[in-house]
Amino acid sequence: MKIKKENSPQLLISFRDIKEISDKNFKYFDICDLKDSEKGSIGAWEEKNILEVVKRCKKKVKVSATIGDIFYFEGIIKKLQQFDNFGLDYIKFGINTENVLELKDLIYRLGKFTFRTKLVLVVFVDKNSILKIVEENLEIFYQNNVRFLILDTYKKSNQNLTTFCKPLKIKDFINKCSVKKINVGLAGRLQFTHITKLQLLNPYVIGFR
Repeated sequence: MKIKKENSPQLLISFRDIKEISDKNFKYFDICDLKDSEKGSIGAWEEKNILEVVKRCKKKVKVSATIGDIFYFEGIIKKLQQFDNFGLDYIKFGINTENVLELKDLIYRLGKFTFRTKLVLVVFVDKNSILKIVEENLEIFYQNNVRFLILDTYKKSNQNLTTFCKPLKIKDFINKCSVKKINVGLAGRLQFTHITKLQLLNPYVIGFR
């Protein structure tokens, strides 16, 4: 049976390549996440493999995919538009700027496009100023159709989400996002031993590799 209970966070499992995915395991999680960490913090799969997983899994589990470590506007838009045709449930993209004006410009310009797929902004908590900028500008995300954020780590070291964000900080961030009708996911080198504590924070999703 699933770890997930009624009204508890959805469970996301990230897979590095198509060989790791087994249909028999779909009953244990809610979202099949396609992310190749060997290609970067949010490294992307090859298009043909993404399409194969969507074909195999779409009716059994939700599917998300990352666009890769692309952090400039034109590249992000191009990839989002490409991935929007794949039949995914979620597309994950990241920001790597500590300039508030650059962040605002990206989100405002993003809001001018229409996407069928839910967009998920990856916020790197080990770059503390990025989290602060996002927290101070939550209103613009909802207004420009970015209704999902996921807290993750940029560097894939032994440190995890809770190294950089204590539970009270995470809870405060989730509460602020909830007021703005933004869903928050938690990831970043988490272990299954973190589940009980993180469930109490009421995130939208908890992600594991």
